[in-house]
Amino acid sequence: MPSSSPLSRRQWLNSLSLGLASASAARPQQGCAVTPANTFAGVIGRTAADSKPAPLDAGNARSGSPNILYILLDDTGFSDLHCFGSEAATPNIDALAAAGLLYNNFHSKAICSPTRASLLTGRNSHAVGMKELAGADQGYPHSRGRVTPAAATAAQILGAHGYSTYGVGKWHLVPAADMKASGSRAHWPLQKGFDRWYGFLSGWTDQYKPDLFEDNHTIPRPNRPDYHFSVDIVDKSIGMMDQHLTADPGKPFFLYVAFGATHAPIQVPKTYTEKYVSTFQRGWDQIRQERHQRQLALGVIPPGTKLPPRNPGDPAWADLSAEEQAVHTRFMAAYAGFLEHTDEQIGRLVAYLKEHKLFDNTAIFLMSDNGGAPEAGVKGGFARPYGDPTTIHQMHERLDEMGTPTTQPLYARPWAYASNTPFPFYKLWPYAGGVQTPFVFSWPSGIRQTGLRQQFVDVIDITPTALDIAGIEAPAVFHGVCQMPMQGKSIRPTFNDAKSPDPRDRQYYELWGSRGIWHDGWKAVGIHTPGTSFDNDRWELYHVAVDFSESQKLAAQHPEKLEELKRLWWAEAEKNGALPLLEAPGGRRATYDQALPPSARTAPRR
Repeated sequence: MPSSSPLSRRQWLNSLSLGLASASAARPQQGCAVTPANTFAGVIGRTAADSKPAPLDAGNARSGSPNILYILLDDTGFSDLHCFGSEAATPNIDALAAAGLLYNNFHSKAICSPTRASLLTGRNSHAVGMKELAGADQGYPHSRGRVTPAAATAAQILGAHGYSTYGVGKWHLVPAADMKASGSRAHWPLQKGFDRWYGFLSGWTDQYKPDLFEDNHTIPRPNRPDYHFSVDIVDKSIGMMDQHLTADPGKPFFLYVAFGATHAPIQVPKTYTEKYVSTFQRGWDQIRQERHQRQLALGVIPPGTKLPPRNPGDPAWADLSAEEQAVHTRFMAAYAGFLEHTDEQIGRLVAYLKEHKLFDNTAIFLMSDNGGAPEAGVKGGFARPYGDPTTIHQMHERLDEMGTPTTQPLYARPWAYASNTPFPFYKLWPYAGGVQTPFVFSWPSGIRQTGLRQQFVDVIDITPTALDIAGIEAPAVFHGVCQMPMQGKSIRPTFNDAKSPDPRDRQYYELWGSRGIWHDGWKAVGIHTPGTSFDNDRWELYHVAVDFSESQKLAAQHPEKLEELKRLWWAEAEKNGALPLLEAPGGRRATYDQALPPSARTAPRR
């Protein structure tokens, strides 16, 4: 229960009564009946003559079922794709958007593990036990660091209905103690429904010498000069599809491709970096302004969308020294090259589908798990992404090594501010810069009206949509476990109707005690100071229906609306299992200091 003031207690009681009035979305379905595994529907007599057989359900997919492909980018901001306003060349993604659908109001969970859990289960991350990064069990249902069996994944459900299921890339849904050869496999990909898996289990790995796992075992790190992880996982994807088509060409498949890109380390062959050096010499302030203007011209953002000011604590490009500018130019050049390289691998996947006459009936969902990453602070990471002591001068002396096998870079925080144009803040934050990311959908057989879609869509809507187009109902029971209801909604109505209603009228956010709530075009954001009462959080209000970029703070003009949304947050948090509120662990406690006055900060500004 939130502590202290009478008001907060009334809010708590109101939210509790709302939650208890109906079955909580964070609990398994009420009245669920589990059928014993040995149940037999036929008749057993003494001989076959007086018996009746009951064959097993083969679980075949519906005739004509589409193949389903999830492509998940990592730490890629709203404006980083060319079709969303970037300078980076992403022609293959652009082609999917041009012939399909581009959604500009798609939302993630601001950080990777929660977004991945929500993507694969169709439920809010707290409800399934993944309130933050996969790791140790914190003792509450929302923070187990693993996905509950009461929330079957897309791979499990599709596999049970006749799909082959394949996954490659980043997993990051395993408790930290199990990310090793001797760990429990209970939460590895194969145990979560995938027939095959190839990739890494943790939050990040070196793109040249990754820590690799195949199916249920570790494999040696690659050791060849031309190796890159993004190329490797697409090679493996194509190999899996080749084997699938040879064995059973009429059977649909589900393929999950989760790139390490563009998460740190930003690593790509030097030729890709060098292509962009002259572009990013203009600096993050000008790049952000240019992206904003390009977005307006493309129609990706509504007419009149304003560009919020630079985030507090981020330096102006003009205030940097020539040495600093040279280093930071190279950071973003490597990042853009990394993204172009990733787009080329996506192009290889699409080309394979087209070559084998699979593209038209393959539903491709392409998205990013959160906004651009701020964790390297205003200096950036060079030798390693996080906590790197390398000085700017030392970086400058080794500038040509940026993105090569001898470095593990992460760009400086102000580049994340540019990546997330036109929004404030970044990954980890409940502002749009953290949660609002690019989403492109392609399915030539299922889309008749291509173009921009502006409905409010959340990552929890992806798997319900995939099940809908496959003609599959979410199970009430899966492998003997009663299932919690799907909290996401199918967005299929948007495929051929640009004016179809939003799939929901509310969505909450929470990470490390800082919060957000969207409801009917309004959004409230609450930033928490560690060590203080949650009743004293700093709340802001935005009318995002007319203020797409969250640039106009309206709490003072509409205090009653803010209070309404704060009450709604508590109700949604209780319903979705997001309580109790927990503060950030040690090294993350200063995450939101930028939004706080100096007296409220937990550490010196980074």
